[in-house]
Amino acid sequence: MTAIRTRVAIVPDSLLLLAACLLSAGGLLIARAIAMEETHRAINGDLVRQAIYVAIGLLALAVASRTDYRLLRTLAPPLLAVSLAGLILVLVLGSHQYGARRWISLGGGVTLQPSEFAKIVIVIAGAAFAADRRATGRGATVLLGLFAAGAALVVIEPDLGTGIVIGVTWFAVALAWGASWRYLGGIAVLGLSLFPLALAIAIPGYQRERLAVFLDPERDPLGSGFTLRQVEVALSAGGVTGRGFNGAPSALAGVAPRSSDFAFAQLGEFGGVLVTIAVIVLFAIIAWRGYRAAAGAPDEFGRLLAVGLTTAIVLQASMHAAVNMRLFPATGIPLPFVSTGGSALVAVFAAIGILESIAAHRSPRREWGSSPGAAPRAPASR
Repeated sequence: MTAIRTRVAIVPDSLLLLAACLLSAGGLLIARAIAMEETHRAINGDLVRQAIYVAIGLLALAVASRTDYRLLRTLAPPLLAVSLAGLILVLVLGSHQYGARRWISLGGGVTLQPSEFAKIVIVIAGAAFAADRRATGRGATVLLGLFAAGAALVVIEPDLGTGIVIGVTWFAVALAWGASWRYLGGIAVLGLSLFPLALAIAIPGYQRERLAVFLDPERDPLGSGFTLRQVEVALSAGGVTGRGFNGAPSALAGVAPRSSDFAFAQLGEFGGVLVTIAVIVLFAIIAWRGYRAAAGAPDEFGRLLAVGLTTAIVLQASMHAAVNMRLFPATGIPLPFVSTGGSALVAVFAAIGILESIAAHRSPRREWGSSPGAAPRAPASR
């Protein structure tokens, strides 16, 4: 029995790993196609930089998956302090790009985006807090304050999309923790009622213009509405099988953040409907395996941590795709694993590594679809 448990503890979730790697391969294909389109070469600096970020991300995944996730419970307070300090530091020293102050320049064209790592750390800290307590109204309020502190600093940058991800992730963690529906419903109603006021007071003019363009697709087609109109053109031009990743002229040429904010549309243009469906399926696999890891976690900390990380990844992907299909106002949120950007890639790969660690330590008494008190299944003979 000891030998069997030891073996289970080191087996990774291969489907989770495969989905992440295939999605990152899509990002490399986009970078290569853009390089061929703009420089008529298969390799340029942006493609090399993206490949390096993927390699660093895979290294972070390997380290996180081989580290006992329960160590994070002890490290939660200092990690949270460093993360919040980073969010404050970016407001003071951050470089101003695309109307926001989200990045800290490290020199040599390398930047750090603290909010990408803050999403993970806040979930770690929240899971560590909740794992030691019962899901009372007071506890859920303290948990909300923890998430709200990080979300507020992110929204000030401004980064409304990441702020929404953090807020909804709190809801998922609190729900999994056992907070009452009455309490969660009240918070949801309060948040939705205050959202218009937040837009009017705290959200800058360019983000309000994005909302106006979303509500009126015909608004300023050669100005603020131009980008989303080109996104529509790109998705429709891809058809079923796409125009190919061979450097053909793109409808998104000249749109600065096309490989980050509009990566889903760029995949749709180059790879067609088939590739966009594949992307959706891969994120569905991540959701399945992530929540499966939560269901089989041996302790409350691991369960809540897996729920929070999985929700953050899948929600961010859903919001990105919704923006690209004009189902949600533009927020500047990247597509996990696919969009360009070192911080985002390294952070999301680290999150997958933590999920791998939780899955590897799953308890034989808590299998997917079984009740916590069910008897363990007998190991299959080999």
